[in-house]
Amino acid sequence: MLLFGKVYFGGAALLAASALAGPYAASWTSYSAGSNASASYLDPNSAIGSPTRFTGVQSGYPSVVSPFSPPFDPGDVVSIGRGGHLTLAFDHDVFNRTTNPFGIDFIIFGNWFYIDSGGIASGKFATPNGRVEVSKDGSDWRTVTGVSPTDGFATLGYSDLASPYESTPGNVETDFTRPVDPAFNPIGKSFAQIVAGYNGSGGGTGIDFASTGLDSIRFVRISNPDGNSGNIAIDAIAEVPAPAALPLLAFASLIAPRRRRK
Repeated sequence: MLLFGKVYFGGAALLAASALAGPYAASWTSYSAGSNASASYLDPNSAIGSPTRFTGVQSGYPSVVSPFSPPFDPGDVVSIGRGGHLTLAFDHDVFNRTTNPFGIDFIIFGNWFYIDSGGIASGKFATPNGRVEVSKDGSDWRTVTGVSPTDGFATLGYSDLASPYESTPGNVETDFTRPVDPAFNPIGKSFAQIVAGYNGSGGGTGIDFASTGLDSIRFVRISNPDGNSGNIAIDAIAEVPAPAALPLLAFASLIAPRRRRK
């Protein structure tokens, strides 16, 4: 089926809201592949639930997800071509809180990664200049200024890895709801130094939507403008919980829908 240029509405049904709502997107509400989106990565359901920790099983090359080894199976990410967009929805309100770590309210995960030059991160491979918009109701959209969805840190699935290319999962999972300190610079650092700098976080692009004037949101729209230099691949979004809610959310994340390891 030819999907390019079409817009899809509805997606997965919204999950029932509850006090133990999971921290990840529960559904998608609109997806337009845009032009030149990657043909094997056109399922928006790939962006629902938690980010990918272990990839490559479908492709026959199993690997941990690390800053040097991004998710790459078709079920891991959804591609947004030029002129396209993806709208994801939480099943509960996500609040703008100044008390969150570094003021970050939610985190976007994709398949951007660091270029491995002899074990040192020499640069980042990512499509720049995407757009992030948020909404309370799915109708009134506000652009988050000064940020692109791929601006942040490459994903790290486990914090106990000896190598960024391990073919078996680690034992210590990172926290996908914990942002990396924006002041940390991974370029020029080894894998071990990057893991230490993440400080238990799973990476991602931290978003503070204070610039929109909204106190809370439920919807996040990620767009790839016409004229951009490539595709944007999205894996997931995650709420950053209020500090007092961390123990409760840790339990809630255990019962939230999780992407099956392929």
